[in-house]
Amino acid sequence: MCLYYGVLEQPGTLNFKGKKRNDILEGLELHTTFWSSCECLFDDDIRAITFKAKFQKSMPSFVKMSDLATHMEDKRSGVILIKAQILELVIPMPAAQKIALNARSSLRSIFSSLPDIVYAGCAKCGLELETDKNKIYKQCYSCLPFTMKKLYYRPAVMTIADGIYKVCIHVGSKLIEKILLNISPDWLNRVVAPPSEITYAMVAADLIHSLVAGGGAPCAVKAQSLFVLDENSCPLQQEFSLLDFYPDSGKPVPSALL
Repeated sequence: MCLYYGVLEQPGTLNFKGKKRNDILEGLELHTTFWSSCECLFDDDIRAITFKAKFQKSMPSFVKMSDLATHMEDKRSGVILIKAQILELVIPMPAAQKIALNARSSLRSIFSSLPDIVYAGCAKCGLELETDKNKIYKQCYSCLPFTMKKLYYRPAVMTIADGIYKVCIHVGSKLIEKILLNISPDWLNRVVAPPSEITYAMVAADLIHSLVAGGGAPCAVKAQSLFVLDENSCPLQQEFSLLDFYPDSGKPVPSALL
């Protein structure tokens, strides 16, 4: 998922003024005027969908769509692209605790758990920083003299289902942010568009709720699989790591938490 920025010449219209391809950056440049303003568009906004359909391919053409049943029977390591339902997101916490978000989780409970799935870490290596007795963050000694800190989403384990098969996929911090419409952890307490009181945390909570509530359209998941087999081709170990995530364009627009 991405955030798209457009040039607004008047309310309700999205106009990409003076667009041209930058051969150095290999992307589109959007040129503004003195009367232009910017608006953040989420992936489920019809204007963002129109933009993607015109300028961006939704899925990589070099990976063929497969299904989990075939892959589990073949037991081959590699990159797979499948459509599956997201059943649960489990976020491991310090001291062997965890947060489980699934169909039994209410929208309000997901919203209240968001501060716990964010941590302050070293801005260079991402290591979670501890605090001393005065609530001051300790330094990351391996990255000294670099002392900057940054907010991150905690990595998670995503349970997906395709037919009768279920697997757990490891999801890194960056991909958690992508699943949350590229909402940075720093933005969670910000208001989306004043004077509205809807915050980015409300949008993120509603998105998670729509993903794990069940009954929604399946999402396309690109993952790296690793199988370690014995001499009889029985799995000794199997791991899946999320590489990319493509929401179904037909999914309904999330409502705001009121």
